[in-house]
Amino acid sequence: MKNNLKEQARNLPLAPGVYLMKDKHGAIIYVGKAKKLRERVGSYFVKNKQHSSKTIRMIQQLNSFDVIEVDSELDALLLECQLIQECRPIYNRQMNSFEKYKYIEINMEKEDISINIRTVPTKKNCFGPFSTNRKLSELKQILENLYGLNQKNYWQQTFSENAMPQLDSKTVATELLGAFTQNNQLPQNRLEEKMIVAAENQSFEKASKLREDWQFLTRFFNQNTKLILASQTNWQLLSIPIGSKIKYYLIYQGLILNSRILTKQTFSNYTSSELAKKILPKNKPEKIQQFSKEQVDFINILYGYINRHKECRLVELTDPFA
Repeated sequence: MKNNLKEQARNLPLAPGVYLMKDKHGAIIYVGKAKKLRERVGSYFVKNKQHSSKTIRMIQQLNSFDVIEVDSELDALLLECQLIQECRPIYNRQMNSFEKYKYIEINMEKEDISINIRTVPTKKNCFGPFSTNRKLSELKQILENLYGLNQKNYWQQTFSENAMPQLDSKTVATELLGAFTQNNQLPQNRLEEKMIVAAENQSFEKASKLREDWQFLTRFFNQNTKLILASQTNWQLLSIPIGSKIKYYLIYQGLILNSRILTKQTFSNYTSSELAKKILPKNKPEKIQQFSKEQVDFINILYGYINRHKECRLVELTDPFA
């Protein structure tokens, strides 16, 4: 059986695409993407010491496979994500554990501002979803300590000496909301100020802890810049060269609505706005207030690909429905 599959792999095209590995019952047990289908699928049928134990178990269960050829590597990445979300194959861990995603809520309905971690998003001032492996509990604690939102917290009390004056609610709300909607760096700047004061007062343990908090916040918001920008940027046009042609995509809030392939000559004859109108949907999509867990995976894939490939050209658009 495996020799037969190996022969099938040899006849696959050297084109980008997605492959679906199936067991003897026809169930999809793994979905993968490839720049070159022939090489990637064929690699499963060659002895390789670098195969993980998970890959070896998957190969042992493998009975057949299907492939879907696409135009570009980006298309393969996005289709892989879609199929993993739909099929939930047992050997795909990435993009297959939505329960790991949670939301951060800045609650300002009561007199005291509070930061809450939510499994389901609330309708107002709720951001994410973020993966829990980014330590949302630690993020919550750092921000509470920084803005004095949880006076019962032991660490907050421990470092209350020589603290800066208590901030008013309006300032706290502005800085917190700005961090999650615009990545404005204000919490990091405030931590840096506290760190300098602590060092000047020779409170070196406190300064060290504040530096760790600053590094954590910086990493967290940098990792989530794509999600923050997607929620703020409505319309974009992405173009990618594919041989002698160009494929372009219409993007709304970080999600692809439509795409088309043109020759480079034809593509150059139109402005970005004109190109967008050629593939515009009939109805204007609704504004996304909170991204779903499924949508976040697409956003991370899309902007991660753009960041890694210099040939990608991303242009901001005015509302094409205006």
